[in-house]
Amino acid sequence: MDPLIGMPKAARADDDSGPDTVPDGLAEPQLEPAARTIAGPVEFAAIDHSVASTPELPAPEPMPMSMPATAPSDAEDLAVPVAAAAPAEHIGASGPVALVELLDRDGQVRQTITVPAWPLRIGRALDNHIVLSDPHVAASHLSIDRGEHALEFMVGATRNGVQIGNKRLRPGDANLLPVGDEPFELTIGRTRLRVRLPDQALAAELPLASAAPLLHRLRPIVTAALVLVLGLLFSTYLDTDPDGLGRAIGSMLLASVVGAAIWCSAWALLSKTFTRQAHFGWHLRVFLFASIAMLIVGALPALLAFSLSWGWISDFAFVGMYAVGATALYFHLLAVEPAKHRLLRWVAVTGAVVGIGLTLWFNQQRSDQFGEELYMNHLFPPVLRLARPVPVDRFVDGLTSLKATLDKKAKDTSGADETAGRGDDE
Repeated sequence: MDPLIGMPKAARADDDSGPDTVPDGLAEPQLEPAARTIAGPVEFAAIDHSVASTPELPAPEPMPMSMPATAPSDAEDLAVPVAAAAPAEHIGASGPVALVELLDRDGQVRQTITVPAWPLRIGRALDNHIVLSDPHVAASHLSIDRGEHALEFMVGATRNGVQIGNKRLRPGDANLLPVGDEPFELTIGRTRLRVRLPDQALAAELPLASAAPLLHRLRPIVTAALVLVLGLLFSTYLDTDPDGLGRAIGSMLLASVVGAAIWCSAWALLSKTFTRQAHFGWHLRVFLFASIAMLIVGALPALLAFSLSWGWISDFAFVGMYAVGATALYFHLLAVEPAKHRLLRWVAVTGAVVGIGLTLWFNQQRSDQFGEELYMNHLFPPVLRLARPVPVDRFVDGLTSLKATLDKKAKDTSGADETAGRGDDE
């Protein structure tokens, strides 16, 4: 059902007017549909179709309605919230006192209603200024009034209350919330509303990626791709014998191109499913920059451990890998759910913490230590060595602490006897 009832078609917002890419500000630009003004409650007259068929009376015109652009995801979402307000003839000379925006699941504005005067009543009954056809909304759900420096929210007789930001208002509560620079975001039932006031600063216009020149849009992608290919070529050169270098480079390039295409296409399909836009360029940039970061994080800890004689940096290099992976996951998900920044941050952080914890536990079970490497297996040119060399006598004296441990392991023959006995049985 269209979020607008009793409104001319020309004033409706186009559901397919969203941007073609995720902007640099990590949030989808929001297009504001034509606003309407509240002058009084909506009144629906009963229509008798039998009378309408008589010659003396004209047939009533049908109410303009349209189906939503996307199908509901579950049975509970079948009840689409509908906001209705009677059109006004004019607004006072002082202008509207507020603007109420109806938001969809992606945070996009689907309907705007101007408020000419306070107080503002919201509910499901027809005597409210804004009528929501949401079954989780009470008849008189919420009343909003303006104080000198605050808005007063008065919750009516409702089971579900009102969510204002991170604060939950229970039935019968009356709270004064100071007016700041940010609009008030409300959740009433399953309906998301945003209340904007005239004295609140308007966010700056976000650049549209498709409006930029093609060369400007492709420059970061091409640059990141070249840097990644050079890094992979250098890594392949270090790890491959000269005889098989050409075959190894060909396999690496083919695997990289196919892997990037499959990875970015899967994320683009997911974005298209939820936001109706693929954002393939966004996912490709995330993949390229994350891959470059992975190469740096994979090489930098070993170099620092060698240069500074800090072996523990190389032992726990996997922590940086998980951090880069969690960051890439956050930016990929940001194109799927652009309105849920906080939830996506928690998902990324939780994934990194779980991955690091499991790796530490597996290392402890496998090698009886939390670090991943038993010894430093990367040797770099001596010119990169920053730590001062240790004299031989001092180095030998430092090995004295290992004597007791080695003697104990040499005297412990239980493991050897058990292995020998197992071999005899076989």
